[in-house]
This record gives sequence, C-alpha cells and structure tokens, in this order.
Amino acid sequence: MASIWPHYERIKVALGAPKPASTFALVMSGGGARAAYQAGVLQYIADHLESPQFDIITGVSAGSINAAQLANDERSFKEAVDHLNTGWANLKADDVYHANTSLNVLMSILRRTSDKDNELLPRAGLVHTEPLAEYLKKILNAPDGRISGIGRNIRKGKLKACALVTTDYSTGQTVTWVEGAPMIEAEKPNRISRNIELKVEHIMASTSLPFLFPAIPIDQHWYGDGGIRQAEPLSPAVHLGANKILAISTRYSRTMTEAANPVTLGYPPAAQIFGVLLNAIFLDRLDQDALTLERMNKLVSEIAPWKRLGMRKIDLHVIRPSRDLGKLSSEYQQDLKGVLKLIARGLGSKDTESPDWLSMILFDPGYTSKLIEIGYADAGRNRGQLERFLAK
Repeated sequence: MASIWPHYERIKVALGAPKPASTFALVMSGGGARAAYQAGVLQYIADHLESPQFDIITGVSAGSINAAQLANDERSFKEAVDHLNTGWANLKADDVYHANTSLNVLMSILRRTSDKDNELLPRAGLVHTEPLAEYLKKILNAPDGRISGIGRNIRKGKLKACALVTTDYSTGQTVTWVEGAPMIEAEKPNRISRNIELKVEHIMASTSLPFLFPAIPIDQHWYGDGGIRQAEPLSPAVHLGANKILAISTRYSRTMTEAANPVTLGYPPAAQIFGVLLNAIFLDRLDQDALTLERMNKLVSEIAPWKRLGMRKIDLHVIRPSRDLGKLSSEYQQDLKGVLKLIARGLGSKDTESPDWLSMILFDPGYTSKLIEIGYADAGRNRGQLERFLAK
C-alpha cells in the first residue's frame, strides 16, 4: 500500500483534484549547548511571522530536547517557544550534569590504571547526567518519564509525528524512535526505526555525548548520541512524509578565507583535533545531506511525474549561525568546573581560537543567552525567505 499511494496521489492531481497540502517538518540538528541557537530562531518566527503548523518535528542530540518540548507542548506555538527560550536562557551546567572535582577524577584514573581491567576512562561517562533527567521531567511535565503531551497533540491533529534519533552502542545501528505516523521505506541494515511512546529516556539517549555522558539503557540495549552514525539528518522527516523542511543547523558556514585561516599555531592541541572530529560527526552531515537533497530535487524535476517511482521534490530551507559559535565559546572557558575544567586544560583548549568541543558542553546562561540572541537576529535577516517558505 505504501508504494502505491504516491502514484494514486499523482493520478488524482492529474485528473484535476486539488494538490495535496504541504506537510511541514522542523528538523533540529545536534550541537549540545549550541541548540540554544535554534530556540532563538524559533522565537523570531513566533514573534514576527504567522504561527507555522509543523506536522513533523525531528531532533538529534541536543536538538531532540527542543523537538520533544515543542511536540509535547499543547499550547500555542508562541507560548511553546516562549517556554523553550526561557529554559535555555536560564539553563546552568548544574541542570545538565554533575562533574566530579578534578582531584576526584585524578584519583579515579590512578585507581583504574592500577586495576586488573586497566581501563583509563570510566565506562559510565566522565560526568553524571541525573540532573538532566530531572530537569527534562520538570519542563516536560513528565514526572514518570512519559512525554504524554506528544500523544495528545497527535490525537488532536496538531501533530503528525515526532522523531528522536539515537545510536545503539550494542549493534552500531542508528535507531529513530517515532511517536505517531510510521516511517515509510526507511529500514536499512545500519538504520532502523521504532514506533513507540516517547519518554525522557529517549531524549537522554539522543543527547548522550560519547565518553562524556553515560549511555542510556533501553530494552536491554545501551544507547548514545544519535549524531554518531546519522549520515542523513533529513532522512527521518523525508520518510515521515514531509515535502517542506525547515532545518536549523548549529554549524557556522565559513567563507573561503576563513576556512583557509588557521585557528591555532604550531602543532595542533588535542582540543583542536577533538573539535574537528566532533564537527565532522555531529555538525557537518546536515550540509552534505542538504546538498544531496538539492541534487535529488533537480533530478526529480527532470523526470516525468509518472516515472518518478514515488520520488518527490522536497523544499528545504536551512538557517545557520552567522557567527562561529565555537570561537564564541572561548570567552566562557573560565566558567568550567571540575572534570570539564581539567579536560579543557588537558586538551589545550586555550591554544585554539575555536574550541568547538567546548561549545557543546558549555551550558552557561551567558553563553546560551548570546546564542538565542544570534539565532533571533539571523532569523530576522531571513524574514523574507521564511515568510515565503512557511506560506501554506
């Protein structure tokens, strides 16, 4: 039935039936604390544009926090976005993780290197994320972990589906957890989906940065950050039926001059290498996926409608930061505490102008408020394009 349906829809349009209404999707990428930028973009839309109806909302890593909040909120779009921004503007590191003191971490490492298992890093992450679990239960009104507002919004027709992406450490597969309409033709050996009632544990898993945050157990498997193997960040929205996608990236697009300008002198410190690695895993893939979608749209446009075999043109608009959020984070290094301060020193973060890894875990009200401000301004500069894109 799934393969016949697109042909059926095209035949109806060819015979004079009205063109089906657009199915809008909101896609939010990862980036840790950088996700505050997405809240700023959405705040401008809520303040100055006609409230959009996002039928599909997807998120990965910290973007899943924003996705779950919006999908769960039963109030107006404006009220939901106001609540989202208030949370990010006041979020502190203590709301996300508990970091051991530097001395405790050092002693722990020394004990481990003397144990028979000889493991240097603790298996359960370098920080404890129980505060984040409690924070999510509070802001989502989910004391038992069930994000029940999502199901109610789906039943009321306000939402079609919400999807959060994780990585199954036990199998290496990317697992997309979906509440609402199922994903169509999305299964691959390394990419699967599960239709369930979304819970706080799914957000915790999606946001679990490897090594820093502990993996999360779900159904006897252990899950971590969904951005690790997600090669196609737009895929969940596409397979849920979207034909218009607004994607909010947290990756600054450098000019050719900026890209060729070194951000560190001499042999690169570990912080620089780590940042390049994290960008490649968590941030760069949206750009590549957007380029692939653009090429597919051109290809589909060249094919007669009856020969497209279910393929469809998908309108995409991407908003991204006008400033380098990694460089901005360097101004807040002095606010780190405990093990994270120890890691920053050990990685040589002060020896690079753009400590991108730091921007992902810098849950500081000063930093996140600045990101909200930048996102708001960037959306304002995109107002004309956004108005046209969000028009029904």
